[in-house]
Amino acid sequence: MSFSIQFYITCGTIVMLVLMGIYIAMAKKKKILHFIFLLIIIEIFIWNGAAIMRGAFGSNLANFIIWENITYIGAAAVPVSLIFLGIAYAQSDKGLRKRHLLLLIIPVVTQIIVWTNGSHNLFYGEFVMVNGAYAPASLGIYAYVHLAYSYVCMIIGLGYMSYFAIKNSAVWSAQATLIIIGSVIPLATNVIYTLNALGIVNYAWIDGYSTPIAFTFTLGLYLLGMFRFNLLRITPVALQTVINRISDSFIVVDTEMNIIDYNKTFEDNFHYITNLQKGENFYKLLLSLDNADMGAEQFKDIVTSAAEANDTLIKDIDIEMDGKKQFFTIEFTPISQRGRNTAVILLYKNVTQQMNDMQQIQDNQSILLERERLASLGQLIGGIAHNLKTPIMSVAGGIDQIKYLSEEYVTSLDDAEVTKDDHKEIAGEMQDWLTKMKVHMGYMSDIITTVKDQAAKFTNPEHEWFTLDEAFKRVNILMQHEITANKCRYTEDVQADRSLRIEGDINSMVQIMDNIIVNAIQSYGKKGGEIAIRVTRKENNLLIVISDFGKGIKDDVKERLFKEMVTTKGKMGTGLGLYMSYSTIKGMFRGEMWVESSVGVGTDFYIQLPIHEDMVSEVE
Repeated sequence: MSFSIQFYITCGTIVMLVLMGIYIAMAKKKKILHFIFLLIIIEIFIWNGAAIMRGAFGSNLANFIIWENITYIGAAAVPVSLIFLGIAYAQSDKGLRKRHLLLLIIPVVTQIIVWTNGSHNLFYGEFVMVNGAYAPASLGIYAYVHLAYSYVCMIIGLGYMSYFAIKNSAVWSAQATLIIIGSVIPLATNVIYTLNALGIVNYAWIDGYSTPIAFTFTLGLYLLGMFRFNLLRITPVALQTVINRISDSFIVVDTEMNIIDYNKTFEDNFHYITNLQKGENFYKLLLSLDNADMGAEQFKDIVTSAAEANDTLIKDIDIEMDGKKQFFTIEFTPISQRGRNTAVILLYKNVTQQMNDMQQIQDNQSILLERERLASLGQLIGGIAHNLKTPIMSVAGGIDQIKYLSEEYVTSLDDAEVTKDDHKEIAGEMQDWLTKMKVHMGYMSDIITTVKDQAAKFTNPEHEWFTLDEAFKRVNILMQHEITANKCRYTEDVQADRSLRIEGDINSMVQIMDNIIVNAIQSYGKKGGEIAIRVTRKENNLLIVISDFGKGIKDDVKERLFKEMVTTKGKMGTGLGLYMSYSTIKGMFRGEMWVESSVGVGTDFYIQLPIHEDMVSEVE
């Protein structure tokens, strides 16, 4: 008994199928794609196995027909399974649906027709011996239905695989090449086999082994794609579908600004760009636009720079779109192929909402700052009014006394009993009152100057130099009434040179210290208590500690005190004071601020300021 070379090749394919089946069966975390692969391997194994048995034991017509019928178990099912494979490859996230099982109706009917063919000859007529092998004398009407359906399924399944292989890769990849070659081989072989069977062509090398062998090689190429190029180890979803759903717009251009690709988001957002399509020159399209603050030349320069530097460049622009200004951050990212940057991705991130939110936050922050300042000033006004009453009343009393003394002096001019010494006494009393009034006027001038400076814009501080002594004098003036009115005792322990100079805005520093002192006063309720300020110098740092011995701060509040606007005063507080104080110490004075507190024991606020050489200079 002699066999053709195709017979031995078919035997070899059986070994290939077994090895492929073992490889896939051993894969961990199998997906639907793995199981469909196994199904096709089994179907082609049956097809090849039956073809081998038909060749080996087909000298008897009855045996030949049995093995011929068995080949159709695989031959009828493989085309439909290819559709299943294509669906699973293209839509792995969805998988197969019950409706897809309807595709198996024709293969099932084919099995029934083939196995009952002897009673109706709908598939083929009688078999005759041709060149030492059996072949059907003619094909029945259903055979053409089977052939047409199989071709349609093969074309759809293999075409589906090829189409999404290219789309998944976005470019013509090695994986896509293997899938396309693997798809063409069985389709071409089957067409030639059918034409040969119908007598339209005559190729001696084409026989019943050819088609199953072709499908085996197809699986081999698919498996190579899986093993070498991770066909099954990645989630095979259509890349174009993914990028079209990305919320950010992007466009890919080569170094000459020719458009290679873009997503639907870009097309929708920049719909006003006319003639937007692949192959067009993006530079020329931009030349016709004037709604962006960055022109075509700048775009071209950045694309060139990104490609040459092999690094991502970022540019912020604003564009007038549909009557509104939109803000974008564009990332220019080069694409490297074979060590050479051949294209650049322009990723447009719309940051308009973030810009609007930031502006809203700034506006709200400005309002809060003004409210806090007004509340602070309102609190100070009561103390200032009280502090001004005493010197004003004293000055008013001094004016009355000087008026009385001047009248007495005028009257005494004609009185012979009034001596020269009496005149000197009257003049001395007037001078005493003027001296007292001058002191009171100076005190009022200091208060007015302090309030005026403190009312200056907090958001526009003047970076100047002030001394430690100047800061404490202003604190004393501004807080004296508040401390006294709340029955508190205030002490200072300054163990540093009061002439030490500090760089920054004195008003901001005074407001920070006032804020902490007010908090200390409120920690006692209305019972009153001690408020102590201690100033020390440690190497290159000035440390100011403001202490109270009130109710203290809870740990959960203490952790958030400087990180967010938190308050323990309920509706009476905003939490903005300490929050802004911390930011000011860190930002303006480049210092540190922290708190130590125990409930029922008291609270210590620490302000640490760096000391520079200029700070130790004496004030002239």
